[in-house]
Amino acid sequence: MAAALLAALAGACDDGSAGLPTDRFVTAFDATQTGWLLSVAGTSDSDLWVAGGKPGAGLMRHFDGSEWSDVTLPQGTPLLDWVHVWGPDSALVVGDLGTVLVWDGATWTPETTPTTQNLWGAWGPSPDDVWAVGGNSVNDDDATILRRDAGGWHAETLPTLARPGVNAFFKVWGTSASDVWVVGRRGAILHWDGASWTEFDAGTGQDLIAVWGTGPDHVAAVGGRNNGILATWNGQTWTSKNLGAMPGLNGVWMRSPDAVHVAGARGTLVTLGFDGSVRQDRTLNTETDVHAVFGLPSGRITGVGGNFLFSNGPYEGIAVWRQLPAGE
Repeated sequence: MAAALLAALAGACDDGSAGLPTDRFVTAFDATQTGWLLSVAGTSDSDLWVAGGKPGAGLMRHFDGSEWSDVTLPQGTPLLDWVHVWGPDSALVVGDLGTVLVWDGATWTPETTPTTQNLWGAWGPSPDDVWAVGGNSVNDDDATILRRDAGGWHAETLPTLARPGVNAFFKVWGTSASDVWVVGRRGAILHWDGASWTEFDAGTGQDLIAVWGTGPDHVAAVGGRNNGILATWNGQTWTSKNLGAMPGLNGVWMRSPDAVHVAGARGTLVTLGFDGSVRQDRTLNTETDVHAVFGLPSGRITGVGGNFLFSNGPYEGIAVWRQLPAGE
């Protein structure tokens, strides 16, 4: 599937050295041999990371402004699920089996964590204060939230949730050390205020896969398995909207209050209004899922994903990007 898409976009491939189109996504690099791509993040047009790989074999690929290159990982690194970047010399990636790797500008180094559960998301206001979330959505284990401070990684003690069956948290995002959101299975939403956790209900029992925002009173979460779900926070309450025929959503990113960039199944790449209305639909002609979307300060926005339904391979990825116009 990814190979067919690559062929269709071959004439629109761009290595990023020239201006990107604003009206469509073009191929960032050939990902048909990379394995799945699950996350993308960076700080500038010359510092962009993509994380992923295959079951049992992680991948980190970096763009330096002119070319993409694979960066050596510790032997035995499993599939990597989410990368968070503070600067060219400071990044962190989490993955399967409780894996955490830290980047110092030259080397990815593993850190010990108190879990063997898969870690699906990570975020932190600084390298010394980081949250990682995960779990195992196919069994009855408890979901996991880890925190990294000066003493290393430790598991958070969570309140008893009113919502049953929450065995995985998928993503974490915040605006500060005292404003952190976590989303997960069955519509679970938790908030950290710097001292304690509070559970919220957005009115959906669908899985919430990703969360992002533009400020403490303007946050969006997306998910759904059979069709897309958008949940929004206005500083007082969470509400949710079923997006009807739109496929399930996996990723969200925002820089403008009324432009919610979402990624999802079957090539979905759409810009929503904060009310859930479709502002721009740039969905790709593919059955390949887009798992994450991320924008740089310059306005370059990148989407990555893979053929996740092919659990026994071949493991193919997808990587596309475009330039955001003003207002998006």
